[in-house]
Amino acid sequence: MNLPFYTIEEYGEKIQAYYDQHHPGMFRLFCFGTFGKMKPLWKSEVTVYQQELCVLFTEGESGQAGHFNPIKSIGRLFGTKTNYCFGTRHNGNCKWKCRNCQRVGKTFRGTCKDSGCCASCIGCGKTFESRECFEHHAKVIKVTIKKGDKEVKIEKSVCKSSKKCVDCGVIYRAMLQDKERGHVCGHKFCRVCLGFHAPRECYIPYRPKKKTEKRIIFFDFECTTDFQPDPEIARFKHQVNFCYAHVTCTCCIEKGIWNQALQQKCGICGDYRTYAWAPFDFYNTEVERRFRVDDPLAAFTKWLLQFETETLGLDSNERGKKRKCPTRGRNNVAGFFDDEAYDDEGSDDNDAENNYMLGFDEGGEKPRSVKTYAYAHAGSRYDHVLIFGEMLRMGVRPDLVRQGNHLLEMKAHKKGAITTTIFRDSYKLIPLKLASFVKTFGLNINGVENKKYFPHKFNKAANYGNVLDTLPPLEDYSPGSHFPEERMKLEKWHADNINTRFDLREIIADYCKTDVQILVHGVLKMRELFMAETMHDLTDSITIPSACMKYFVALSHQDNERIAIVPHLGYEKRGKQSTIARKYLKWRAEEEMRDNGWTLRFIESPGGEYKYGNYSLDGMMERPGMAKNLAIEVQGCYWHACPNCFPDEEAIVGGGETAGAIRARDAKRIKQIARDFEVEIIWECHLMRMLEEDPAMKAFFDNTPDTGPIEFRDAFFGGRTGPDCLAMGIMKPNGEKLNRSIKIKDFNSLYPSRNMFTKYPTGHPILLKMDNNVEWTKPEHMVDNDGIPIEGIIKCFVVPPRHCLFDIPVIPVRMNNRTLFMLCRRCSEMYPKGLVDPDYNCPHFEDHERASGYPTKCLEDGITEEERKKRQQQHIDNCYAKSKVRLEAARIKPNPGLRYIAKLCLNSLWGRFALRNRLTKTEIVDNDADLGKLLNDDKTEISSLDQLTDQFWMVCYKTKDEHVVEHDTSNIVIALWTTSAARLHLLESMQQVYCTEDHVQRHDTQLAYADTDSIFYAHCNDLSDPLPGGPQLGELTDEYPNDTIIEFICAGPKAYSLCLRDNVTGELKYKMKCRGITLDSNACARISHEKMKKMVLDNWGAADNNIVFDYETNFRITKNGEIFTVPIKKQFNPTVNKGVIRNHGLLVVPFGYSTGDYCKAHNPHDCRCKHQ
Repeated sequence: MNLPFYTIEEYGEKIQAYYDQHHPGMFRLFCFGTFGKMKPLWKSEVTVYQQELCVLFTEGESGQAGHFNPIKSIGRLFGTKTNYCFGTRHNGNCKWKCRNCQRVGKTFRGTCKDSGCCASCIGCGKTFESRECFEHHAKVIKVTIKKGDKEVKIEKSVCKSSKKCVDCGVIYRAMLQDKERGHVCGHKFCRVCLGFHAPRECYIPYRPKKKTEKRIIFFDFECTTDFQPDPEIARFKHQVNFCYAHVTCTCCIEKGIWNQALQQKCGICGDYRTYAWAPFDFYNTEVERRFRVDDPLAAFTKWLLQFETETLGLDSNERGKKRKCPTRGRNNVAGFFDDEAYDDEGSDDNDAENNYMLGFDEGGEKPRSVKTYAYAHAGSRYDHVLIFGEMLRMGVRPDLVRQGNHLLEMKAHKKGAITTTIFRDSYKLIPLKLASFVKTFGLNINGVENKKYFPHKFNKAANYGNVLDTLPPLEDYSPGSHFPEERMKLEKWHADNINTRFDLREIIADYCKTDVQILVHGVLKMRELFMAETMHDLTDSITIPSACMKYFVALSHQDNERIAIVPHLGYEKRGKQSTIARKYLKWRAEEEMRDNGWTLRFIESPGGEYKYGNYSLDGMMERPGMAKNLAIEVQGCYWHACPNCFPDEEAIVGGGETAGAIRARDAKRIKQIARDFEVEIIWECHLMRMLEEDPAMKAFFDNTPDTGPIEFRDAFFGGRTGPDCLAMGIMKPNGEKLNRSIKIKDFNSLYPSRNMFTKYPTGHPILLKMDNNVEWTKPEHMVDNDGIPIEGIIKCFVVPPRHCLFDIPVIPVRMNNRTLFMLCRRCSEMYPKGLVDPDYNCPHFEDHERASGYPTKCLEDGITEEERKKRQQQHIDNCYAKSKVRLEAARIKPNPGLRYIAKLCLNSLWGRFALRNRLTKTEIVDNDADLGKLLNDDKTEISSLDQLTDQFWMVCYKTKDEHVVEHDTSNIVIALWTTSAARLHLLESMQQVYCTEDHVQRHDTQLAYADTDSIFYAHCNDLSDPLPGGPQLGELTDEYPNDTIIEFICAGPKAYSLCLRDNVTGELKYKMKCRGITLDSNACARISHEKMKKMVLDNWGAADNNIVFDYETNFRITKNGEIFTVPIKKQFNPTVNKGVIRNHGLLVVPFGYSTGDYCKAHNPHDCRCKHQ
């Protein structure tokens, strides 16, 4: 065409039109791309044709135009020995595949059916309709395979590999079936667990990962923050001016030389262990290889991505030529037409034929191609973001796993000179500040005691040659951004070292190197401890919950009571009406009865759904005087293939069927119903539009209880958090001490203790349908219709008790972004921001032990050795009596690192089961074809679309609920079971504070606050502590055993202040928490205990009762990989939106609370209150 560049979308139809004109019904045009995908980039709309014409589009280099090449062998292109299927589906149900002889495409079209021949095969059980089909299935091919070191010749045929079951008629591949059981009728292949089983019998699979070598690079950036792109906007861009990296590998780690300079060249690490990049020279910091560059970020990113070609000297083109034929089904398009490297993860295997001796001495190892894992601490929200921006500028398209603005994982695939590089955040494996590593893991690093201080504000290009005789001013160290205790240490260090000579070039190099040293030692120590306990490599996982889950699955996969994979849409979705359909039919029934007096029969009406032959009608309206009654069908768009939502007849929708097939089946059913009824079809998308246009209808839907199937995630709540009073103290205004104490107690590992002592469900549930009113007021009342106790998840409408204050609400409800424990739904809806009413009464009556060491009492000073051993043995006995864990005295010793791992793993494991299946996915696309596919995909919902550069787009999307495939550890039931058990454990303690065992309110105690795993309360000193607690797992321990709590002030959930007095020194100190506010030293200067006390007790509800906090060092991340420092303001004001503030501001009661007198006066027949 003599054009510099043209697209297949623009000219493909013109070429197809040319063929249609000169060769009608002969050709159809397909275009494939070099992206490793089997589906074509584009295809013409022709449906009747005899021959496919295929072309391959290869991208040009360095911005040059690409080229279209003809494809001679489509099977060879994809590395397959059979023909490629051009149909819309490539599985066993493909419409262009003969299931008898397994041929695909034009080679069998019209030759396997209706030839007048009928033959049966005894070997495979199939019946054939053509002689050609029978002969092809029986054709024997001799192939040579390797068994160990020997080559063995075997015979293969479709007859041997594909069988038909005589019982169920299913055609299956013999080699894919269970090796022990073979084919089992009713079992199908599962995309989640990758096994065969009956429906609803999917269990968490165990798939051990083969151990592979890997290269691990730890690095850190230091950035200047003084560049202001726009003088009128207070935004300061972060620009890298120093980078330090430490290179190691799994081989060096096993040899114990990961922290030593390489005496002999490593085939994975190369010549050097440490590297640095800077725009200046430095001399005092030891680095094996340093680069002076103008742009450290660009130089480091290029070095990292091209490590194997630039540092090891591996030739990507040579390696590409020596690669074996790709695995079946993979698109080897790059190596098919030229000698460019093939982008395949399989090329990272340590294959000897991929390794070459280039640039190495005789004593060095042969260079090897492996994956590179790059770690930076908190890199997901800083270092990796900057690298992402640089990769875009380099023209490298990464794969992203994002969580908000955090890049959990970023992967650059091998292509050309680029090494397969995976960026991960070490903070996701060790959620600690870098400054805590040394103490937590007991690290011993030569020359490093802990993380050092650095004046980030002094880090400017203008100061490179500015050598000071003293340290920079204290303000350059941003003391206001440190917590008060840390600020005191900083100020003392600065004062003690003020006369130290300061050269920015040397200090920044030493500071960055120290950070990387701490990171390397900490991560590898964590890896060592984790591997010693679990035999699993921590660096194989992105996050610590993922690592814990792999270990747990390895332990439990052989258990008979296996853990089920819970379906994303629950167990009752198919064949059942959706929630919106039920509400619509209920609304329609009331409308028709009011307007016409007609009765609508549906699933919730007396008699249930109307049966018509073999069909059940969603709704059947009796219309006296009309020719026919009305049949109403409420159809979900996905399960019934709505023609507006899924216009493509070949689109795969509900149940894996095509939209055309579903519509044809439904049309047949509707045609039969229409013989005796007038049929009205209501589509779900139409219902959604009706709700948007009709406020009254929407209000009806919102106020109608959901009687549909159970949604497990609706029962998933966190902990109970909120105050029961806003102020509590032990001192009178005149200074006299009251005869009571305030206690704050925490549970010893609340969630792990519930994991240990709670009985969990295994396997898949039994579904019960009751649909009747019950009088359940005690656990023993909860039985099914046959009197069998119910233990599981129940969906029901609860009528809460109308009792006094000490009857604590039990069941959580999610409303207006709040988790409430209430007694009246209407009050909760009326006051979304809470309520202050001194006389409020609800008016709606008619509507980890071993690594923790011994408890402190076993280690007290002044006790004899005999007494110490006695107490230690008593602790061991108590532990066994409580948790059935027998501790060994010789192994009980403080181990901060092991204790940290144990606690971290125990608190991380259960939450991994609740990982959402429908997370937002992010894809970076660099061509119009892939962009168009994402935007036009009926299975996804686009969240955002951003053009990052002229070359790249970022598409964020979610898979629609109907198309979601569960992840392989999806079991939200275990997670909600854990949180429910934890709330009940806290509830028991709250009830012990509120009332006695016989349910009589106590007057010597008062509950102040609850926060998931802790409880604040006061009790009279003359009586015993209602919550004595203990050191065992799940028991309560005093959070401040060495202090006396003088006063407690609460400004809302997770917002309170404590005044404490040291029992030894008598010194007063304060502890404060403000939700959403970082209480650094600048913030602490704005708020104090007395300030919060005044806001709560004197100014509650006032318009100006707030405090504004200024933060100058807030980071803002852009989508194209830039980071700016932007000053922000945060506002704090006291608020309680989870209840009603009563009794002149000191008492917080749940919505629905009533006093005893009010209860008896307005509900005397049902009142069971004993006290006011």
